[in-house]
Amino acid sequence: MCRRFALDLDWDAAARWLDVPDAGVRRDRLPRPSYNIAPMQSIALVAKDTAGGRHLTGARWSLVPRWSPSDALGYPTYNARVESARYKPTFADSVRSMRALIPATGYYEWKGRNPFYFHSPDGAPLAMAGLYSWWRPDGSRPWLLTATIITCPAVDGPASVHDRMPLLVPPDMAGAWLDSRIDGGDLLAPMREHGTALSRMLRFHEVAPLPSPLSTSTGSDGPGLIRPYRREEPMRLF
Repeated sequence: MCRRFALDLDWDAAARWLDVPDAGVRRDRLPRPSYNIAPMQSIALVAKDTAGGRHLTGARWSLVPRWSPSDALGYPTYNARVESARYKPTFADSVRSMRALIPATGYYEWKGRNPFYFHSPDGAPLAMAGLYSWWRPDGSRPWLLTATIITCPAVDGPASVHDRMPLLVPPDMAGAWLDSRIDGGDLLAPMREHGTALSRMLRFHEVAPLPSPLSTSTGSDGPGLIRPYRREEPMRLF
């Protein structure tokens, strides 16, 4: 599960990292920095248009398929499992041709009630595998861009905290992942293999208590949320 993550990036630097031309950066739609992003909030994503150009823009985190009569679905769509996404009606169209990179500074997982922050060893941003969809209630309303983060089984160190984690996109697979001419169903298995290898390099540490990942309240924000949490030893009389 990935239900909270941090995103504090210089968008010009992020565009260079994600190979997005300046003309493709929609700064007016990109989210503000946050260390406590939750579903239904604005996130950033990179996707290709029909001409093959890359765009960096904002989207609502919780995918709504184009055929849905409402944007209020009766089940969560902020994550899509790599094992089943291509077979789920909600995600199948997006797996085929509407895939994205979702940048993050890092992300959180909970072990019981204790949150842990995951990040790259050198502090570089992460590129999470995502899917997107355009939705609108009727022909007279503007389109809404929505997205989900693909998750996979956790391995090694991350598995000691939680059994799921975001699927990370290796740099050498980013082009194929964004290419709508390629059926994404054929990419999920190799993406899982290479993304899992990449995730083995992640570092993580416990952070101060945050609201439950199932809570609709995000609570506080700011870089202090990702600082290592040092538990106070109980006072001893002897």
